[in-house]
Amino acid sequence: MMAVKQVELPKTESDRDDIRQKQVVDVLLSESETLKDLDHPNIVQYLGFEHSTDHLSIFLEYVPGGPIGDCLRKLGKFGREVVKSFTQQVVEGLEYLHNHGIMHCDLKADNIFLDPSGICKISDFGISKRNVLHNSMHGYNAKIDIWSLGCPVLEMWAGRRPWNQEDLVALGASRLAPIMPDDVVLDEIEDDFRRNCFAIDPADRLTVAELHKIKSWK
Repeated sequence: MMAVKQVELPKTESDRDDIRQKQVVDVLLSESETLKDLDHPNIVQYLGFEHSTDHLSIFLEYVPGGPIGDCLRKLGKFGREVVKSFTQQVVEGLEYLHNHGIMHCDLKADNIFLDPSGICKISDFGISKRNVLHNSMHGYNAKIDIWSLGCPVLEMWAGRRPWNQEDLVALGASRLAPIMPDDVVLDEIEDDFRRNCFAIDPADRLTVAELHKIKSWK
């Protein structure tokens, strides 16, 4: 069994002039180009691409557990050891991407899939950035993914998304980190991880390789 992402190709001159339709096609082409050379257990596996008369299709590994976001909405917060395991796996997948000059740019609970054996797989690469120079991966750009990494981890601790779209806009405008819910109690290691992800100045955030080396988090 496999998953298929498919978009309909513009058929008329009007369709071809429609910016939104062009963007949808461009996103799928970009995702295919990003995924085709990746091979890591914590990244959804690319299986192929088809360009027919009417459609563009990407064939991907089917991950039956669905996204972590859905699991949280159904089951509530995860246990501490589960959060630690899932976070470590996402860190490993993200480190692989950064080592290959790729920024995900859209890391969130709904883009991390879970298989029945408990393996996490990063998915949805439509707006990722490829061929990023190695030195910039340790600068501001790569640190965007570190902030994003903190968001699904915070959701797993809380069992829900502790912010809405208006909150995110306000946080961005005021340069503040997401607020910790009152019912979430972190130990010292977890709080250190949270602060490293949500440091306001990107230069103060650890790289994903540095996060991976924190043995007490493993």
